Amino acid sequence: MESTLVLPVDGLEAAVQIIDRAESVGVRLRLLGGLAFKQVCPSSRGAYVRVNKDIDLMGRREDSRKIVGLMESLGYKPRELFNKLNMGQRLIFYDMTNRRRVDLFLDEFAMCHRFDFKESMLANTYALPITQLVMTKLQVVEKTDKEYLDLISALLDFEVTDGRGGIRGDEIAELCSRDWGICTTFTKSLRALLAKSQTLSEGDRRLVEPRAQRLIAMIEARPKSLGWRMRAKIGEKARWYELPEEDSDAMLG
Repeated sequence: MESTLVLPVDGLEAAVQIIDRAESVGVRLRLLGGLAFKQVCPSSRGAYVRVNKDIDLMGRREDSRKIVGLMESLGYKPRELFNKLNMGQRLIFYDMTNRRRVDLFLDEFAMCHRFDFKESMLANTYALPITQLVMTKLQVVEKTDKEYLDLISALLDFEVTDGRGGIRGDEIAELCSRDWGICTTFTKSLRALLAKSQTLSEGDRRLVEPRAQRLIAMIEARPKSLGWRMRAKIGEKARWYELPEEDSDAMLG
């Protein structure tokens, strides 16, 4: 199918184009990944800016076939075999002109851990809520600098809260109270972030460190479920996470 729109060079502009076109045909898509942080965090566009090569989106499983038609109408090339095998779970498309990949997760975000974000897409923004965006970075076991940069930006720009607004510490703590594996990965990530924060400016450390420490404290204080306590007895003797397979983009060369 031929493209009906010129694909923007800028990644965030391209993502907004996709989301707006989707809304016009009754399909809800929301940003996650680095571009989502750039959209919601001023620090990700300033001191902690980083290169965002690709576009990551969350969609609804029920819209899978509509999403395929939408992306093809915009001129994106599907990864045919992958999409057939993963229809209803995940879809991948390419902007061949700008050498850019678009990764679409459907209902669930599944990497090192699995999260149901279907309800989170109800928020009337271009990106998932900041709480869910932070979860996608805390869940990464083998982090790179980009995860730390995104987390630092989030903690610079948003308070950790016990209720509405900001990074919902209560929501994260409740999730961790039911799942020992997620709890373990999140707390390890936050402690690693605190170690990394030693390289920040004094002013930034004064914001990032107390907020990270508050989130750890909220996670630790929340009473744990029976399932959590049973899994804790096994501890780290059994792996509690998945490591996503390396995925080379042969189509982009």
